[in-house]
Amino acid sequence: MVKFIIAIIIGLTLVISSNIIGYYRGPFSILATAVLPFIIVAGVNYRLYKINFLAAVLYGYGILLLNDLLIRMYAGGTHDQVGKAWISLFTFIGFVLITSSMLVYAFTTVSVTEKINRKRISNLLAVVISGLLTATFYLRILGDV
Repeated sequence: MVKFIIAIIIGLTLVISSNIIGYYRGPFSILATAVLPFIIVAGVNYRLYKINFLAAVLYGYGILLLNDLLIRMYAGGTHDQVGKAWISLFTFIGFVLITSSMLVYAFTTVSVTEKINRKRISNLLAVVISGLLTATFYLRILGDV
């Protein structure tokens, strides 16, 4: 439980600090949109997938949405249609990167002693359903911001 809380704090700190830097240097946070959630999901959260896979998946997609929301609200630069398109493009790239890393973790974090096929299928379904819900939320809610 302590590792889970520490990983959450590290991830939120990275997202918030990236957007604070982006407030003063607009292109930084936009370019970090594709890479930063991937670093958090693939690197920082590696141990979380073994503790609670579903919570780690929801946290990963939450980091992606929080980063996009903070960029749209607080990033420096002009917020015209071209800027919003770049933000959407880099968010989509980040979505693809974190979804692919979660799919890899869905198959590799299953221990040998568990029922491998059932656990892998439940992990795969957790990633697919959470990804679809995240994409729907992003297109419906955050796409209009």
